[in-house]
Amino acid sequence: MAIMLIIINLLWASTFIFGKILLDTFSVSFLISTRFLVAGIIFWIIYRKKISFSKRVIKNGSIIGLANGAAMLLQVIGLQYTTASNSGFLTATYILFLPFIELALWKKKITKKVYTSVIVAFAGVILLSVSDFSALSFNKGDIYTLGCGLTFAFQIFFISHYTKKENIYSLLFVQFVVSGLIGLAYMGVEASLFGVYPNIAGVYDIEPLLYLIFLAVFATFVPFSLQFVVQKRIGPTIAALAYLLEPIFTVILAVAILSEYFGLQTALGIILILSGIILVSTGNKSAS
Repeated sequence: MAIMLIIINLLWASTFIFGKILLDTFSVSFLISTRFLVAGIIFWIIYRKKISFSKRVIKNGSIIGLANGAAMLLQVIGLQYTTASNSGFLTATYILFLPFIELALWKKKITKKVYTSVIVAFAGVILLSVSDFSALSFNKGDIYTLGCGLTFAFQIFFISHYTKKENIYSLLFVQFVVSGLIGLAYMGVEASLFGVYPNIAGVYDIEPLLYLIFLAVFATFVPFSLQFVVQKRIGPTIAALAYLLEPIFTVILAVAILSEYFGLQTALGIILILSGIILVSTGNKSAS
């Protein structure tokens, strides 16, 4: 389980690096639609014999896919109006929302140890995301990004909720398809309202094409598949805390690949996130 969580977070962290490079060539909608539709095609080729459809599976998988696709769009739209720092820690607010979603929809009481872990880990996310607190300000982009954090919280919750009842292969395939269709729908919005069209010619350049394949396979197909397996076994709040390893890996990759600065505040942020994860891992069964 721990190894799968490390793989998930490491691969998701790579999305930041390769996504940043690909945005120089492709539009947001093209990246979202391509990565999920290609992942869905690969998943169908490999697991088609294990995929079955019913009205309930399509409905529940679509709910997860809508939450996932909407969260990604809200994050990107918000990033157009806010800073990367604000986007980083506001997206991670999913960890603050999840205990209350569990309480409201599962009537599940969250222990004090879990609440403490959430607060400690989120403090670490803020330290990782915000380099200059004096320059911190809020605008309409932050509202979109806060909506992204809330929507991601529901996506994480719905995965834990529905994988306990449904065939995870079918749910995952539907999520890939619906998330990709949301990207296609936004592509139409970009074209009609903003005059932004996908740069299809970019796929003929070998470097962007390889990055795009990596994004679809190793940053989408693999980690999202593992996410469904993991969340069939653990609760959404515990899973969300574990997913906070992603910003740690993002920092490590950014330092290694993009030569970004690593200072005392960054180190303290990493320590707090790891402390929150370690603290919750020592909780009792009711906390998970």
